Amino acid sequence: MTADWVERARVLAERFAERAPVHDREGSFPFENFAELREAGFYGLTVPRRYGGVEAPLAVYLGVLEALARADGSTALAFMMHLKTFGQEREAPSYPERWFAHLCEGAVQRGELVNTVATEEGLGSPSGGGIPDTVARREGDCWVLEGRKTFTTLAPVLHHFIVLARIEDGRSGERPRIGNFLVCRGEPGLRIVETWDALGMRSTGSHDVVLEGVRLPADRLLNEREAGSPDPRAGAGMAWFALGLCAVTIGVASAARDYCVAFARERTPSGLRPIRELPGVRSKVARIDLLLQRSRALMTDAERAWTAKTAEGMPPIDRVAVAKVETLNACIEAVELAMRVVGGVSLQRSRPLERYFRDVRAPLHNPPLEDRALEQLARRALDDAFEPPRAAE
Repeated sequence: MTADWVERARVLAERFAERAPVHDREGSFPFENFAELREAGFYGLTVPRRYGGVEAPLAVYLGVLEALARADGSTALAFMMHLKTFGQEREAPSYPERWFAHLCEGAVQRGELVNTVATEEGLGSPSGGGIPDTVARREGDCWVLEGRKTFTTLAPVLHHFIVLARIEDGRSGERPRIGNFLVCRGEPGLRIVETWDALGMRSTGSHDVVLEGVRLPADRLLNEREAGSPDPRAGAGMAWFALGLCAVTIGVASAARDYCVAFARERTPSGLRPIRELPGVRSKVARIDLLLQRSRALMTDAERAWTAKTAEGMPPIDRVAVAKVETLNACIEAVELAMRVVGGVSLQRSRPLERYFRDVRAPLHNPPLEDRALEQLARRALDDAFEPPRAAE
């Protein structure tokens, strides 16, 4: 099964690669890529089998994302947001089963895409205690949502928006409560403002979503918790999200590696030997391969540990954090080295390296952020698991 779906992704990616430069330059959304992903059955890749999906394991999900990202980082990153929703919910259920079934059947049978809508202009991390300005007020048997969300990836094609909001329902408590609400495309009061004009990943369609008096039935509240308390999906959310980012980043950096190697093989300046024979070029290419091998090894180690729930050595969730931090930094270095091999022409918009240079940086700003991931490791080492040495008797 693994090779089958990854190979299918590679075949689709050949056409995605042809379109990527135009979409990047225009900042346009690759509607045709998603139509082909739907037709090929990828919308249900991580959906449970009981709802008609493939129920692909984490390893297959990562292989598919890497294959897509080699061709078009924006398409891979955007599609990841849909796929991880089902993977993490499959592992750590937090939504009412009837609504999860609705999302799954929508993806498989009706070709509907879903993503969480959490980020706001002034909101910090919800897991760190950040409280959204978007509010859900209880009015009789309904919820009324008001607010504005940013970075809503897949906005041009999303059917289901899982909106994080502050809950106001008259109940008193020491800490505010936040919840996720299911909003569907076409709900009165929901509109998309096309704001996405970014340095990298320019074709993800990550526009703003405005909610103006969106009225929802009471049962559209999918889950709730006190602000600052752990997400009910616990580590599953982090594993599927962070490792998905690793796969996308490795895919982008691998594309840069392949381009610079082909360039080095062919480039022969007038009167000189091919640049592939130059020691500086050879050492840089070797360093790129080292960085990519290390990144893929860390991602694979974290995936296997998480899947097996390994009890020995570093906890699986910490391996996920290590993989995310190290992979992103290593892949950024790899792309920069590729540009040095190619030289000044790597800056030309007519070549893909400058796009890889921009795209490979974007996941730095997705959670877990580096400082928070490092704090997670420090807490485990210095606080949770720390035992002072005993004095000699």
